[in-house]
Amino acid sequence: MIRRPGIHSILLLLFAFSVLLAACGGGEETTTTQGQIPAPPPSGPVSVLAWDPPANYADNAAMDPYRDLDHYELYVRLDGNFTDGDLPVALIAAVADASPSGGTPGSKILEKEFILENVQQFITPGTRHYVSLKAVGIDGQKSGFMPPVTWDKI
Repeated sequence: MIRRPGIHSILLLLFAFSVLLAACGGGEETTTTQGQIPAPPPSGPVSVLAWDPPANYADNAAMDPYRDLDHYELYVRLDGNFTDGDLPVALIAAVADASPSGGTPGSKILEKEFILENVQQFITPGTRHYVSLKAVGIDGQKSGFMPPVTWDKI
C-alpha cells in the first residue's frame, strides 16, 4: 500500500529541496576560464528527469511557457496509468530569473530538469516507478500528463 503525501509533506519536501539547493557549493571553490564555478560532481547515482515544456494546456489552449507557467507537478506511480485523481509528490518552479551574467536583467529561464532522488522518501527502493509531470499555469490551468518515464530506484 502506498501512502499519498499530504500538503505538509509536500511543503516540507519543497523547503528541504530549497535548503539543499541554497547549501550546495560548500568547500573549496575553483573557477573556470569564464569565471563560473563548476558544479560539484554527484556523490552517487543520480536520476535526472528532463523535459520540454508543453505548448498547450489540457483543453488545447495555447501556452507560452515564459509568460503562462507557474510550476510543474511531479507524479510517481507503480504503473504508468496516471489519472486526474493522483496527487503530486513534488512541486517544481517552472520559471526562474536568469543570472545577471547569463542574460539581460529581468530575463527568465525555464526549469527543465529535476533530480528524482529529491523525492526518494516517497519511493520504495528496488521497485520500478513511473514518473510524469503536469504543467500548471499562473491561472491554475493544467496541461495533460506528460508521457511517463520509468525510474528503477535502487
